Order: sequence, then structure tokens, then C-alpha cells
Amino acid sequence: MTPPPALTRVMLAMLTTCLVASCVKPNTQSRSGQGNTTQVTQSELAATNSENLYDAIAKLRPGWLSSRGATSVTNASPTGVDVYMNGTLLGKADYLREVRLLDVSSVRYWDAGQASARFGMGHPRGVIDITRK
Repeated sequence: MTPPPALTRVMLAMLTTCLVASCVKPNTQSRSGQGNTTQVTQSELAATNSENLYDAIAKLRPGWLSSRGATSVTNASPTGVDVYMNGTLLGKADYLREVRLLDVSSVRYWDAGQASARFGMGHPRGVIDITRK
């Protein structure tokens, strides 16, 4: 006894979908072509020839500093990324202008979800976490 034609077509479609999906190569390169878009090393910072950390990040990872408008219906003012150094909240992105590159060993960006898990709630634009020498 053979299966009904409709069932055969469904099974063939499922098999074709599985075969095509198994042949697709995952994209392992980051969107900007850089190796790691969540971290900046000391050597990358030095290569920017910037005077402060804000300018270096603006050259290397400008998306970290962008504000995307209001995060709440009740508060229409746009919010920016929060800045931490060695686990202590320093302020907003403007504070990065006061940090010399010589004092920094690495910088990491945590998106809103990761920042909430690591630093607590209240970081809708994420966190820039500075590791000091």
C-alpha cells in the first residue's frame, strides 16, 4: 500500500528543506569585518592615535556610542550607554572623554540584556565596561 499523494508531497518538501538547510554554511565573520565586536584591546586603542577613550571608541566601534532615542513612553529623553570601570558606575558616554588610553588595558561592550544580567536593571542602551591597568 502506497501513501496518499498529498502525504508524499509533504514528506518530499520536508526532506528537501532539511537537505538545503544542512548545506548552508554559518556566517562566522562579524558584520563590520572585525574579529570581535564586543571588545577592544589595548593594541587596537593605541593604533587609533586618539587622545581619549571616547575618540578611540568613536573610531573603532561607533555603534557603542549611538543613542537610539527614547526608551520609554513616559520618558521621551534619549538615553545613552552607561560606563563602568572595574565594576563601578562612572556615568554616561561623555565620561569616556576623561579617560586616557594609557590607563586602559581593555574595553568591552555589554548589550542591554547582558548588562542587566551583569550590572543589574536599568541599562537600556547597554554598558561599556573599562578594565584599567
